[in-house]
Amino acid sequence: MSRAGLAGVVVMAVAFTNQGAAQDRPLAADFEAVYRVGGLNAPEWAFFRGRAPTGFDAAGNLHVLDSQFPQVVIIDPRGQLVRTVGREGEAAGEFDAAADLFVWRDGRFVVADRGQNAYHVFSPDGELERYVRMGGGNGPFSTLGNERMRIRPDPAGGALIAQGMPSVLGNMLSGMLEEVAELLGESADAPEAGVDDRGLERLDLAGDVVTTTPILQAWRVPPMETGEEIGIDDVSDPSTFARITNLIRYFEPFMTWDVLPNGTIAYSDSTAYAIKLAGPAGAGIDVLRRPFQAEVVTDRIRKATIDRELRRMEEEMESADQETAALADLRRQRIDAEREAAAEREFYPEIQVVRGVAATWKGGLWIQRRAEEPWEDNGPIDVFGPDREYVGTFAAGEPGMPAAFGPDGLVAFWEFDELDVPTIVVKRLPEEVR
Repeated sequence: MSRAGLAGVVVMAVAFTNQGAAQDRPLAADFEAVYRVGGLNAPEWAFFRGRAPTGFDAAGNLHVLDSQFPQVVIIDPRGQLVRTVGREGEAAGEFDAAADLFVWRDGRFVVADRGQNAYHVFSPDGELERYVRMGGGNGPFSTLGNERMRIRPDPAGGALIAQGMPSVLGNMLSGMLEEVAELLGESADAPEAGVDDRGLERLDLAGDVVTTTPILQAWRVPPMETGEEIGIDDVSDPSTFARITNLIRYFEPFMTWDVLPNGTIAYSDSTAYAIKLAGPAGAGIDVLRRPFQAEVVTDRIRKATIDRELRRMEEEMESADQETAALADLRRQRIDAEREAAAEREFYPEIQVVRGVAATWKGGLWIQRRAEEPWEDNGPIDVFGPDREYVGTFAAGEPGMPAAFGPDGLVAFWEFDELDVPTIVVKRLPEEVR
């Protein structure tokens, strides 16, 4: 295509995008505040240490995983403490390295424990129901096949819906794992997840060990050549990290998804504004669209993106001055290698429109679009009702995507003060956006 032709495409894309924005139906984000928990002067149980995993049950109780204490804090709809569950330890019901929390509607909840390579399943009153091993044995690489990009509770209960991990990194690291295993006298065989980052599977927690069932395979971006395997000697080579990073193009579209109350899966897997709906078994049902087109990546965008990466590296280089001499030198070598590779990293030709998908308690959808800059995710949020009809759009940053949706319009947001101390703010949505 000629330069003039490409310019025409860009103008048409921008015009179409602006046309879609002009068709936005503005929504007010002045939600009723129900309670606030946390902050600098909070009681010990509410002094959270960061943006923690959260989830509501059908009674409106908010569950929060404090992974550093570690415990699950359960808060009633008035903002009062119901109970805390769990403590540090290596036994069933105790947390070695609590990593995530999943809450089912009936009040049962699950804590994923990477240290024990297991799921702790609790009853609504906080008693341990089951201790479910993730599988893969007890070797040094036993947890590798159990890592997931994202996990959501299955609305039917008793299971989780999980997105796999990218396969490209595992392929490159396989040689290094074999070398490390040989040095340790262990097996390098790690359990393989049933799907990668473009697929979903159901994790059944009914038994003593997790069983997995593939559900859905999304559209896959044509992969780049992975190149040679990485060996143990490559770990000390500063260029290794840059080689891994360059396997993913700038603006390469990612999969974002959530599960509706009836088990329907809503997901976006391309640059287009196309929210695909699939049944609990993965069969396609419908596609929700709005008149937004992916922006073509221009020379200006390429330059701005690379300049941004170089600025980020410069800021990281400044922080290296606060480290020991040896660590600082290693960091500088790595950043120098990344700086050289930044301009060589390939670009995907379009910029993804949809950046986030979240299901409401009643079965609506909140769809977050990109912001003004192509690398910013926190753009406007389109709301679709349970009937799949477009309701309206919240402006960028107002209110932002909730950490959790609950019954009766309850939603939880994280706020941080000037000292970065977190507070949970629970609000109530008006009926039209639930």
